[in-house]
Amino acid sequence: MMAGRFPVKWMLLFLLALIWGSSFILMKKGLLVFRPEQVAAIRISVACIATFPFIAGKLKDIPVKALPYIAVVGLVGSGIPAYLFATAQTKINSSLAGMLNGLTPVFTLLIGSFFFRTKFTWWQIAGVLTGFVGAAGLILVRADGEIGKDAGYALLIVLATIGYGVSVNTIKSHLGSVNSFVISGVSLLFVGIPYIFYLAGSDFFFRLNSVEGAGWSFAAVATLGFVGTAISNILYFQMVKISSPLFASAVTYLIPVVALIWGMSDGEEFHPLHMLAMCLILGGVALISRPKPAQKI
Repeated sequence: MMAGRFPVKWMLLFLLALIWGSSFILMKKGLLVFRPEQVAAIRISVACIATFPFIAGKLKDIPVKALPYIAVVGLVGSGIPAYLFATAQTKINSSLAGMLNGLTPVFTLLIGSFFFRTKFTWWQIAGVLTGFVGAAGLILVRADGEIGKDAGYALLIVLATIGYGVSVNTIKSHLGSVNSFVISGVSLLFVGIPYIFYLAGSDFFFRLNSVEGAGWSFAAVATLGFVGTAISNILYFQMVKISSPLFASAVTYLIPVVALIWGMSDGEEFHPLHMLAMCLILGGVALISRPKPAQKI
């Protein structure tokens, strides 16, 4: 049975890396016209509207006891991170945002260990520490090599990765019996409806109709919402269910590479220390994902 699942989970891994690695450049294009909260709202609203018709008839079949957990997934796995990433990218490059996203497996392990009783090893502790050293380098060093003044914005992405860690552990521990498509659609309902009301009351439509290039910016964020949130959530939740939280979060091995390629193609600059820091993060993830068990703590 596991042999049949193995290639599927790896195909999902690479597809999600391509989709999510492209998310940061799409947010960057959206921010050319729209405010960060509007970019987040467009992204989640499009994803919510796109998935609702397919889950409307299944709402009555969702176990009531699962709803709080689905709400948590929607809030910390989609709604809040969408805003945090968009806000952070008003000050930092899209490629740097993609690199910091590599912290997701680190917090997946920590949160799983402390709140979901997942046992960890000495190798994984070393991976966590290595990842944090790399993250510190990314946060503190600017493209010109100076100490960054916008470290607070980079920390917003760290906070978003903590949310991802909570989300993936919640899915694995409490939602294993719920259909992946339903988890995605219903979780987006919890955050999508408030975002839709926000957009309606903001100057979103004024910007869309009056600012030059607004159509392209909207298209970029709408693509992010439909493909990078709605479809990818379904794929991700399915990958979590057929593998493990750590394997699923290891998609972040490839996301920084895709984000870096997009950033360089868009003229973004980065310091060689950023590459070293990214390698430290990915090295930490490698230690965290080390399959051979060591001494349990």
